[in-house]
Amino acid sequence: MTIPLRTPDGRWRLWPGLALIAALAAGAAAASGALGRYELNVLTTMLCYLVLAQAWNILAGYGGLISLGVSAFAGGGAYCVALLASHTGAGLPLTLGAAPLLGALAALALSVPLLRLRGDYFTIGTLAAALALQAWVYNWDFAGGSVGLSVPIARSPDLAQTYLLACGAATLAVGAAYWTAYSTFGMRLRAVRDNEEAAAGLGVPTVRYRLAAFVLCGALSGLAGGLIAYQQIAFEPGGMLGPGWSINALLMCVVGGVGTVAGPVVGTLVVYYLLTTLLAGYDAVSLVVEGLLLVLIVRFAPQGIWPLATRYAGTLLVRMRRTA
Repeated sequence: MTIPLRTPDGRWRLWPGLALIAALAAGAAAASGALGRYELNVLTTMLCYLVLAQAWNILAGYGGLISLGVSAFAGGGAYCVALLASHTGAGLPLTLGAAPLLGALAALALSVPLLRLRGDYFTIGTLAAALALQAWVYNWDFAGGSVGLSVPIARSPDLAQTYLLACGAATLAVGAAYWTAYSTFGMRLRAVRDNEEAAAGLGVPTVRYRLAAFVLCGALSGLAGGLIAYQQIAFEPGGMLGPGWSINALLMCVVGGVGTVAGPVVGTLVVYYLLTTLLAGYDAVSLVVEGLLLVLIVRFAPQGIWPLATRYAGTLLVRMRRTA
């Protein structure tokens, strides 16, 4: 016996939803001409965070694999872009295209030891891998060591181009999450997440699906890191390979709603607004506020803001129909 090829509602939801995502992205890209440098910079960074959040969401929300290692893939993508641009003189298509490829290959290599682990052991293993990579880069002179690297200005796109690339990357990430939610792949991946033994008994190749989610997460994270390298120009291992990227991706998904397509979008808007607008320049306070926000979400909205909002909206619509 095998799991059916499609979910009943996935047939009509998949392609219209992807078309809507593409249309919204086209509108955001078209608005680039009306935005100033500050707005472009803020939105580009936010879109990079969104790509990372959706990468984490695909792995943890749909695959059940909670990772603290997406910073390793993102940092690898950033260093890949900087090294290629600095030492080979390669242009934008090659350098940015190599970033997700490196992320996918790194995930494929790390899957050998990490996907043998389960639960908290997998989470700790991903964190250990990220910290090991950070320590190695600190001592790798070719990659700049503790000083870090910079992308040559001549090889970097301008801010408007980087914003357009970030729009494309965010569209790809949200589209990948939407496809995971409503495709056969996503249905089987959730079956593996919910009960791996039962899914295997129904004919689902569990290792293959976990591996696919892990590699997809690595590719999207590497893409986000490549864009971050172009935006920041200069970076060092402590900031680019530190656990902060992983923690922020986790926080954005938990705040918005893990295992939903719109949840990471909402979480990115909320968390990034706190970091860049309300708490800009107050690093110590921002950590306290982030922790407080996480506690409040877990206590009062454990499924996240988006599921809570949709549930209340549905209840309100039902009441309005009854009173009409």
